[in-house]
Amino acid sequence: MSFQSRRLSEDKNPRVSIPWDKVAVGALALLQPLFGIYRSWKKDHDIELKHQRRVHLLKKLAIILLSILLSLLLLAGIVKALVATRVLSLHTLFAVAGKELPHDADGNTNFLLLGRGDADHDGIDLTDSMMIVSIDPSTHSVAMVSLPRDLYMIKTEKMGKGRINELYRNYKQSLRHTQDLTSADASGQSLRELMGEISRTFGVEIHHAAIVDFSGFVKAVDAIGGVQVNVPYDIIDTEYPGPNYSYQTFEIRSGLQTLNGDMALKYARSRHTTSDFGRSARQQQLLTSMAEKAKTDGILGSAGKITSLLKILSEHTETTMSIAEIIGAASLADGIDRERMIMMQLNVQNGSDTATSAPGGFLYFPPREQFGGASVVLPLSIPPSPITWKQIQTFTRLLLHHRSIHLAHPVISVRNASGKRGLATTLANEFIRYGFEVSQVGNASIPKQDESAVLAATEQDLALATFFGTLLKLPVRIAANELPMEELSQITVVLGKQYEYVPFQDLLPQPE
Repeated sequence: MSFQSRRLSEDKNPRVSIPWDKVAVGALALLQPLFGIYRSWKKDHDIELKHQRRVHLLKKLAIILLSILLSLLLLAGIVKALVATRVLSLHTLFAVAGKELPHDADGNTNFLLLGRGDADHDGIDLTDSMMIVSIDPSTHSVAMVSLPRDLYMIKTEKMGKGRINELYRNYKQSLRHTQDLTSADASGQSLRELMGEISRTFGVEIHHAAIVDFSGFVKAVDAIGGVQVNVPYDIIDTEYPGPNYSYQTFEIRSGLQTLNGDMALKYARSRHTTSDFGRSARQQQLLTSMAEKAKTDGILGSAGKITSLLKILSEHTETTMSIAEIIGAASLADGIDRERMIMMQLNVQNGSDTATSAPGGFLYFPPREQFGGASVVLPLSIPPSPITWKQIQTFTRLLLHHRSIHLAHPVISVRNASGKRGLATTLANEFIRYGFEVSQVGNASIPKQDESAVLAATEQDLALATFFGTLLKLPVRIAANELPMEELSQITVVLGKQYEYVPFQDLLPQPE
């Protein structure tokens, strides 16, 4: 059987074949401009979204920063109000924010303060102002010892030899050249090395150092409204350093004077009318007067003044202290009693090379030819050779660690009842050089005595008399009728035939 296939019916509308590939191409051609428009819109939209997110973030940051600023301002306002109303004292603020400073075995914190020349003044990096400052919180006292710029250091551990005011500069230059240090790093290392060198040489445990340039000193004086000092004598210096290695005349008359920053610097630096030692005394005078003005004028309670001073210090001062330690130092300084300040200057009035002695007279002028014609000063040594610092170390130890004796301001009389000529003068000069007041010196109007003694005028003076008796290894008692009243002082030392002079350097116990 055979089969045959056929259409069931005929299509009246036959199916047309569509060329979809051509349609797609045409559609793409039509849509491409639309895609371009979309891409452009999408790009702009994304940029706008990023911009909006950035603006939103910046707004959040601005709000955060503004909140912090307002909080700080609010805190500052509260603190200022509390201080002003005495609800909160500066002492409390110092105690809370400050860090306790290191101290020696006697509780003293010792600083090395330096003033140096800068680009606006001659002698760049020469430390022409140098002083050791020791603060004792327990007695609310401060002791200062100024070091003359011409003091010659024959030997140091790392800083070579030379005048003491050159050591910082020379060592800083050496570090920059040999170790390729920045100026700031070399300065910091030089400051610490000088601090250590002076600690070793003078026998003082120095805990921190600070160095301020002359421009900073001028600005600081102006920032506190000038400083008032009692000028002890007329100064007419026709060779004060001027610009471009020139000279100018600095003149100031004796009496009470109010100095601005520029005048105060000239007052501190002038040395041609007087000696380098007189200049050291003026520098101490200015420092104490500035501190007193800051305290009495309430500058430490003025936010504006403090801000101004901090800006000056940050730009013109280097120190080994942290911020917390600086606040701690301010706390120490805030408690100082102006009446309990001891100021000494090392000088050449030693009583042997000069007609009279003076406090701090432990130096002498060696022959210039030994130092290439330069004028320098050296420590006076016992014995004269080799040169040692024993007398100066004894002086600083007595001043810093037995300062209660100096703070008592004892008045001493030295009477010679031995028959040995000049014995009373020799001991009196020793007392004076170590900073004690000798009101009378001479022979006793009594027969010669075998034994020596230290006499206290009253029972209240017995503790002072005991200190000097222990130092001189002499018996102590309250004065009776041994001497006429006119030959007695608060403390009277009577020298008998058995007395043998021994310098204080060999009498004061050495530190352990």
